[in-house]
Amino acid sequence: MNIIAIDPGANGGIAIHGKVDGDYHTSVEKMPDIYPEIYDVLCNQFHRRIHIAVVERVGFHRQGNNASASAKFARHCGHIEMALYAAGIPIQYVAPVTWQKAMGALPKDYKERKRKVKELMQARYPHINVTDWSADALGILTWALEQQAKD
Repeated sequence: MNIIAIDPGANGGIAIHGKVDGDYHTSVEKMPDIYPEIYDVLCNQFHRRIHIAVVERVGFHRQGNNASASAKFARHCGHIEMALYAAGIPIQYVAPVTWQKAMGALPKDYKERKRKVKELMQARYPHINVTDWSADALGILTWALEQQAKD
């Protein structure tokens, strides 16, 4: 199955797993800043016939966050949803706690957790230079692939 996994944050990324020339490959793209570029990244995957996009369920206001920043992030998440819809790619959402739980025991501290996810993804995808922006997208992809294997 050809899958796109999306960490929608401004510092997020898009992990793509699909068949190219008869073999499965995984690659990553940095999250574009503007919606036309988001759509372009998705359209560049048409040769793979993407079956589903797994998107981290975020994009809403959390108490303590800046309201203006929350609104901007929510609009960005909406741009991603619209680009997926326009590209004809169905969406499945996954909560951060759900995909992170599949990684095993992770530190509670945000920075330590991010470091651990990056380390785990680098071990799993040694052909990819895993960065801060790509680690969570690869974590979401890993969760999606494991869910697919269970079905």
